Formats: sequence, C-alpha cells, structure tokens
Amino acid sequence: MFKRILYFILHLVVILAFAAGLAIETTGHQLEWGSATTILLGIIFGLLVTLFISTAISRFNQLSDAVSVELNKLRRIHHLARAFSRSENQIPWFDLVREAIESYLHAFEVIPFDRYDETNELFRRITQQLYGFDKLTSEKGKLLFAELMTISGQASEARQKIHELRGERAGVWAWGVLLSIATALSAVTLVSYGDDLVNRAIAGGVVAVVLLLLDYVAMSDTMRVLNSNRFTKRYLENIGRLGYWPEEKK
Repeated sequence: MFKRILYFILHLVVILAFAAGLAIETTGHQLEWGSATTILLGIIFGLLVTLFISTAISRFNQLSDAVSVELNKLRRIHHLARAFSRSENQIPWFDLVREAIESYLHAFEVIPFDRYDETNELFRRITQQLYGFDKLTSEKGKLLFAELMTISGQASEARQKIHELRGERAGVWAWGVLLSIATALSAVTLVSYGDDLVNRAIAGGVVAVVLLLLDYVAMSDTMRVLNSNRFTKRYLENIGRLGYWPEEKK
C-alpha cells in the first residue's frame, strides 16, 4: 500500500509541475469561442475516459471470474482424482496429483500474479499426471476419469482466458483518438484563458486534470492500478480449501 501511495504522489508532483510550466510558458487570450470549445472538448474527453475505464473494469471482472473458474476446477480435480484413485486402487498416483496441485498453488508464495505465465510449467505438471494414467479397470473408474479429463480441460481453458485478459490492451487507434482530444483540450484551454495569475492557474489546473486522467487510464488499461495481490492471495487460500481426509494430512 505504501508503494502505491508513493507512486501516486510522485506522479501527482510530476504532472502538477509539468502543467504549471505549460501554463506559465504559454500566452493566454480572452477568446470568445474559447469557453464553449473547452466545454465541448471536455465533454468528449470525459466520455472517452469513462469508456476506457469502464472497459478496463469489465476486463478486470472477467479476469476475476476466470481466476475463480481455475481455482474451482483445481479443487474439483483434487476431489475427483481422490475418488478415482480409491476406485482404481491407485493411491500413489493420487499422491502425485495432489503434490502437483499443491506445488502449483504454493508457487504463488514467491511468484506474484503479475508474473502469472511463469507458473505454466507447474500447471503442466498437473495435467501430465492426469494424462499419464492408462490403467482403467472399472466402469466407475472410467466415468470418473472421463469427468476428470473434462474438468482438466476446463481448468486449462480458464488459464488461457487469464493469459489473454492479462495481455489485452486498448488499440492504437483508440489511444490516438483519446490523445488527440486531450491535446486539443489542453491547447485550447491554455490559449483561451488570460495572462493574469488566476487565469493561468485555472488553465494549468485543467491541463493537470487531463494529464492525471490520462495517467489513470493508462494504468487501468495495463491493470497496474488494480491490486494483483488479491489474486495472489486467492491462489494461496485455495490450498486450504482443497480438503483432505484425516489419513491424507501430513
């Protein structure tokens, strides 16, 4: 939390200093069309910022849902593998599956969620253990194993979804439009207000707000403004939610 606050303060100081410098170095005029143009551009800019941020929030919610699906499927794999191993008398095989799941989840103790792709190999160990079993003897075992394969596929799909959502960004054209409107709004504001101290302060303040919003949109688009620690914590908490039978506890 301290780092996030410090990061915000540093950004704020830099943006305010830059906006103040622009306001001081530019020359203002009392233009008749200035106020109306500033208001129009401000409305367009506000709508675009709202669209960008709402899209980022929607993507974040989808990411949260995908994480929930993956964790749920991992618990299902654990439960089904345990039942299957007892049906087929393959307890040692289940121990390997459980160890692979626990190793994957424990990895988030040292690998934060923003380095999610670094856990690919550990997840692959889970599926390799599942796919490596080929000694089906009972009808119940066949049904359980088929369900196990289905759940494993769903977990893999959830991981792929997480990977895609983490990499999504607003397009170049979208950013081009937003930056164009932001530039026009800042330029018109700087030249539309007079040269006295109050008008220069207002112009600088508007530019600072524009820059702050752009900064927030950029951080939202890359999800840096969103706390990934909550996702890391969810993976670690899932270890305790796997559930064990008394004889399985270490």
